[in-house]
Amino acid sequence: MERIITLALVLRKLDNLIPVLHGKKYFADRDNAHAYVEAIVDFIQSIPQQRHRPTKDTKYGAWYAEYKPSRHTSWFVTFDKKGERYIIRNLINNHTKDYPEFIRG
Repeated sequence: MERIITLALVLRKLDNLIPVLHGKKYFADRDNAHAYVEAIVDFIQSIPQQRHRPTKDTKYGAWYAEYKPSRHTSWFVTFDKKGERYIIRNLINNHTKDYPEFIRG
């Protein structure tokens, strides 16, 4: 059975995302921002069933899977695979400056 291991960096990013989304008015209330982040967490838990692509640079992991919650935003979950273990190493969205360097050429 697959095992998902999420690094502390990713957990911190997810924790910090709720106040950012609410504070920048992407969501009118914290409950909606929380639901958005929970959907990302659910996606992370489904990584073994998602389509994997190799990253351009393995600094944040050798593989990534794309989660697209809206027309304008994609989240890229980067990870390494070791047998049945998936080590979630980073979370980047298409608005992040690192996006082109590590995900797409």
